[in-house]
Amino acid sequence: MEPIVIEETPSIVTVKYDSTPYELPEQMREKHEHFWNEQLKINPHFRNGEVFTIQKICRNSEELQITVAKTDYKHYLYTIRHEEKVFPCKVIFTCVAVITKDNYIAFGKMNKHTSTPGRLQFTGGGLDESDLKGELFNLEKSIEKELMEEMGLSINPSYTKSFRPMFVKHGGLNDFWAVVFELNVNFTSNELQVILEKHNMSIIGKGEQPEFAEFLLVALDKESVHSFIQNDLSLKEEYLEPILEKYIDQMT
Repeated sequence: MEPIVIEETPSIVTVKYDSTPYELPEQMREKHEHFWNEQLKINPHFRNGEVFTIQKICRNSEELQITVAKTDYKHYLYTIRHEEKVFPCKVIFTCVAVITKDNYIAFGKMNKHTSTPGRLQFTGGGLDESDLKGELFNLEKSIEKELMEEMGLSINPSYTKSFRPMFVKHGGLNDFWAVVFELNVNFTSNELQVILEKHNMSIIGKGEQPEFAEFLLVALDKESVHSFIQNDLSLKEEYLEPILEKYIDQMT
């Protein structure tokens, strides 16, 4: 496994779509199909939508350009559920650290119907075709869509104090890449907690299941962050602890 690296976002980040069909060997396609059918028996909520896998990475001190091609969710699910990394689906996604005016950071616990039930992570998700403008993905549109779906928040209204790309993550178990945004909101932690819980209730009221079963807010100070890391034994997205540590390092 490669070490997890959290870096400041370069001045220019672009994700480009290569429309050349992504082809897997027939033997791998058969493995994916068999695994997918078994998973549907366990969780019939899964949907085999499009996923974009990284084909090429070009970077320097000022710019990061990533080229992706289209594959599918069963390829992604097979990758994250198997140790063998033959023809892996290597994704780039967006996520966002939501920070309150009293300096708490918000994230959620994934619901039981998702591919990673119980995992703690920021709001975020993979890119899809609706994020494309020409051959480039609109990363801000991608994360704003996830914010609205998962938290009921937007990046433009009066409660937004600031919104910007903050970090790039790479390395880890599958060497997935992420562009990590930061959204500062003009709510206290208690006010945001109420808003998030109301959002989940509104989703449940429509007969649907929210992405997050619950939300957590942790104070961005050294003692609180270290206490959370040491004492909360929940499964965590691999970027979560390093990013929390990064925020603490920036404050010292």
